[in-house]
Amino acid sequence: MLRPVRPALALLALAALAAVLALPSCGDGGGGACLGPACGDPGPVVGEYEYIVVGSGAGGGPLASRLARAGHRVLLVEAGQDVGGKLNYRVPARHARATEDPDMAWWYFVRHHDDPTLDAADSKATPEGVLYPRGSALGGSTAVNAMVTVLPARSDWDHLAALTGDPRFRAAAMDETVDKVLSWLSVDVPSPALAADDEVVTAMLTAAAAADAQDGADGTDLPALAGELARLLARDLNQTLRAGETTGLYRLPLATRDGERSGPRDLIVDTVAQGYPLTVLTGALVTRVLFDPAEPVPTAIGVELVREEHVYGASLAPAAPSGARQCAFASREVVLSAGTFNTPQLLMLSGIGPQAALDAVGIAPRLVREGVGQNLQDRYEAAVVAELDADIDLVADCDPTAPPELDPCQARWKDPRGVYRTSGFLATVLRRASDDTALADLHVFAVPGDARGYYPGYSADALAAKDRFTWLLLKARSHNRDGTVRLRSASPFERPEIRFSYFDEADPAHDPDLLALIGGVRFIRDILARAGAFLPDDPPREIWPGPDVASDADLGAFIRKETWGHHACCTSPMGRTDDPMAVVDARFRVIGADRLRVVDASVFPEIPGTFIAMPTFMLSEKAAETILEDSP
Repeated sequence: MLRPVRPALALLALAALAAVLALPSCGDGGGGACLGPACGDPGPVVGEYEYIVVGSGAGGGPLASRLARAGHRVLLVEAGQDVGGKLNYRVPARHARATEDPDMAWWYFVRHHDDPTLDAADSKATPEGVLYPRGSALGGSTAVNAMVTVLPARSDWDHLAALTGDPRFRAAAMDETVDKVLSWLSVDVPSPALAADDEVVTAMLTAAAAADAQDGADGTDLPALAGELARLLARDLNQTLRAGETTGLYRLPLATRDGERSGPRDLIVDTVAQGYPLTVLTGALVTRVLFDPAEPVPTAIGVELVREEHVYGASLAPAAPSGARQCAFASREVVLSAGTFNTPQLLMLSGIGPQAALDAVGIAPRLVREGVGQNLQDRYEAAVVAELDADIDLVADCDPTAPPELDPCQARWKDPRGVYRTSGFLATVLRRASDDTALADLHVFAVPGDARGYYPGYSADALAAKDRFTWLLLKARSHNRDGTVRLRSASPFERPEIRFSYFDEADPAHDPDLLALIGGVRFIRDILARAGAFLPDDPPREIWPGPDVASDADLGAFIRKETWGHHACCTSPMGRTDDPMAVVDARFRVIGADRLRVVDASVFPEIPGTFIAMPTFMLSEKAAETILEDSP
């Protein structure tokens, strides 16, 4: 039950609210209410609201907008700025450039393995670790992601309902959240004409369909197979998944509208423009949750923040913080939606976390929750890169690193067949890693260019060689649960230490995820062999990992070394209140605290589906329903 607002806090809120100044616009290119000068008395106060939501990404952006649309005064705090006017935000094909844009990205450097020699052998390794880019802008990481928007399997929701004991998460109950998401999120699929216009792309996708069907097509009559390819690409993956499980060749649904990125930013900006009581504070880093000192149970009353840009250690344009702190107060609740890395960091900075982790950095525990920062999970991704003699026509004159006016593909951006309308992912084969696998757990998707994971400068390298084609391999439903997020110090400006603990280092040869990835590489090699039959004058030649990496043992060693991911989740897991490793209950409340919730991908106890954006949007909509139900 929510605690009533104490009189002293109510008086403080009135004094604070009187000093808040609403401005007509916020940041670069977007509408919104901005906060004016800090309050002077009592103390450095920003203002008082009913709800404070920390983070404007896939979890926080929809949630804050829904609460405001229900009439609640909401403060949405975002460390980045509104970059909605930038081409790196708007143009889908520039998503890789967005992850290296100082105006909209944060860089973390992570450890993949407990054994440091394995990390050092990774071709992407830097002295700090392996790059893991995230978003820092209005919309969070949805401002820089590749926009792939795929529904999870219905069984994922049924499994969450079983884990939490709450039937509201069953697939039948979650169906309505899909429609709520689609009321503000535009989801398109690339035009099949993109494949029809390019012989190499057509050959690759036709070969993928034949390999998946194991139909023996060998390239003797490519035009005759084009009709079947068109039929397969006409199917809607998400509509199929709404009805049940599926496998096969599909176009990848993308969060785009008329060739531009679509995401929570749109909903946030529209909510403010339509006059709902949502205040958006950008360029503000929350440093800790404030608790009521008079309450024995940790009771959130607000947040402490600094209103300075680029002061967080993940910034690509770091600036030294001045040290000035301000406060914002919530009469109802504080909701952390800062993401899989920053939500557990904020909880621990506020004294909520594992006893040993807090003791190690000298933070006095307010609430011991051993699961905070534990259970870090991700997909696994790998790549097979092939080279041809000639450039691929589809991207031959594209240069996203050039000024936009000098990039011919940018000039064709809004053309219905313009490749920049897509994120470069033309189609995918969704399949099971083995006959024993209950659900599809491999996405094998086609990308013109050379994509081998994240490292500084990767976005420029991706299309530098126009004669290369990559099949990316995503292993979903991974089994690893051993990753951690830990504080390096008590400073809110320092990036946390992030360890994923990839695969089973004690017995990697029998790790089911590694075996699935080995099988996935062999499937891609079948595709390339079939595509070579379709392209006898210029057959694709594998250059990564290369034909010399042939045996299962060699492939396993290569995959362990080079695999990466970018769907981190599960570090504040949801569970039953008697589960010592659960951080939040089924109503998103931090167990053992009051007026404090978490709503982002960190609350999944197990990684859902194959791509994480859509499940998180759905979770945000469910959280909004839940919080409004709990509102007096």
